[in-house]
Amino acid sequence: MSTLVVLCHPVPESFVAAVATQAAETLRDAGAEPRLLDLYADGFSPTAASTAVVEEHAEELRGAEALVLVYPTWWSGLPAMLAGWLEQVVAGGSTPRPGRPETTAASRDLLANLRYVAAVTTHGSSKFVNAVQGEAGLHFLRHGMHPLCPADCRLVWLAFHSSDVSSMADRRAFLARVDRRLRRLA
Repeated sequence: MSTLVVLCHPVPESFVAAVATQAAETLRDAGAEPRLLDLYADGFSPTAASTAVVEEHAEELRGAEALVLVYPTWWSGLPAMLAGWLEQVVAGGSTPRPGRPETTAASRDLLANLRYVAAVTTHGSSKFVNAVQGEAGLHFLRHGMHPLCPADCRLVWLAFHSSDVSSMADRRAFLARVDRRLRRLA
């Protein structure tokens, strides 16, 4: 299964980058064909990516059967870089559908092959604090992006809470959880 793994973190040595590497390795070991797209390493502009870059990323997404987003949760939501990628690549160039202005024909066509979308994220805050804040990242994916996917597309949410105070054992346990969950999906 062709899988696009989108990494959004500015530090290549971060735990989030290690999670993206683990996700790609797990998918490869499970027989999938992952393609790791590192938004920061690629120099993606969240506000003004070139048409050629947007089209290249859109083609990567159009050819994928699965999408894995790996990012830190900052200020209770998606990083601006990832939000900009979604706006330009997923929603860019599309036109509103009659009677359904919240969805677009081009976005639906772009996501038409997806069997699942997985979000793998870290939170500095606890699960309780994230819940009180309204789980903005999950809310956006569940209500903003997932409805654009095919009806049988699964949404998978893997969150690592309290990452700022986590131990190495906690991090290893989360990596093992990501491995188990993605292996079942591949």
